[in-house]
Amino acid sequence: MLFGTFDDGAREVGKDNSTMPKVLQLHLSWAPSYNEALTGALVEWANGGMAFPKGDIRSPFELEQMATLVRPEDFEGRMIISEDPDVHRAYIQQLADLGFDRIYLHYVGRNQRDWIDVFAREVLPKLHR
Repeated sequence: MLFGTFDDGAREVGKDNSTMPKVLQLHLSWAPSYNEALTGALVEWANGGMAFPKGDIRSPFELEQMATLVRPEDFEGRMIISEDPDVHRAYIQQLADLGFDRIYLHYVGRNQRDWIDVFAREVLPKLHR
């Protein structure tokens, strides 16, 4: 399982899982074409492809230099990148089915208006609990 279980994690830290909200932020990149969605991820959210802690990065310049090393395959398993709203819907639904109470969507691209329109029309209404 991608995220482990809520019960195991809560028990490990001495918490009662039954009263804790399960909240997730999901980073995603959508655009009318796959290449546009991939470019958006690489340009706007390259840190999403960095599979290491970023706490020791000392400056924006260092982060910018590290971002040039990120490749498309670095996003696999870390971010959904697709032009297909149904791919995004299926992934979000999978997370909702795991028991998340709230899933915050972080769209990494710049075309906010089209993303909001497409997700309002084609993704969000098709999700269910």
